[in-house]
Amino acid sequence: MTKKITVEAKYDAFNMTKTILLLSIALLLSVATNAQKIIEWSADYQLQKSDFQAEAPNSGQMQTASGSFSVEYETGGLNLVFNRNLNENVSCFFQKNASYIDDGTAESTARLLRYQQLIFNLYEIQARNLRKKFFEERKTMLTKGPSELHQEAYTEHAKLLSRVERDTFNGTLDSEIDKWMKWSLEELENLGDFCKTCNPKKKKRK
Repeated sequence: MTKKITVEAKYDAFNMTKTILLLSIALLLSVATNAQKIIEWSADYQLQKSDFQAEAPNSGQMQTASGSFSVEYETGGLNLVFNRNLNENVSCFFQKNASYIDDGTAESTARLLRYQQLIFNLYEIQARNLRKKFFEERKTMLTKGPSELHQEAYTEHAKLLSRVERDTFNGTLDSEIDKWMKWSLEELENLGDFCKTCNPKKKKRK
């Protein structure tokens, strides 16, 4: 009897281990698949036409492009209490399978790609502004949580994005795209302490 119970216990444990292993493999495959569908903002990478993997409408009237961008953050628990630097908790993504670009001339395609990269830069600026708020407005973080600061950063971003869309006529004016691209790179440099892997220093009180 004892032997039988022991054998059954080992069999059940084996099945449970096997199930957990299969679930772990499935989870890893799912994570890997999702990772292949997104691009995280990087100063070393520019968006390519091949990154726009959703089916384009190809209306035939005008070449168009649409990029799917997002800023995401994760904070809470002991991490929020003990870590002042939360740069790594804020990410800026481009979603490949939700973005498209129509076929068109090389010149038009290059302009649209440059405009989409500009928009990607603006989202990274939003991410850096959010990281900066998390770092500098510690009292708000601890008493009210991150949502209020996130809303502030989002509102600022929405106003900026609206202005860029208006000035560039939704990405059709080369000169305005160039102007805003230059501004975005300068702003990213100004917020250099708040890249995802950076370690900002607390300002000394005067």
